[in-house]
Amino acid sequence: MEIVKFFRTRQAPVAPEETIAVIAFMEAADESRRQGGAEVSVADTLARARRAVAARLDRVTPVAAP
Repeated sequence: MEIVKFFRTRQAPVAPEETIAVIAFMEAADESRRQGGAEVSVADTLARARRAVAARLDRVTPVAAP
């Protein structure tokens, strides 16, 4: 029901930061698995993701308003 509401209203049922935190947790778990079960910090994974996004945004050329 929440996803239908989201598509109709464009209001996410969950805060963006909460969504990002869940994705960072899943990525940290995947990285741990790739490293044979080594401990991986969710905070470090989240910080790396934010740096990667910032770098990508820096390369984006703004589009002029019509």
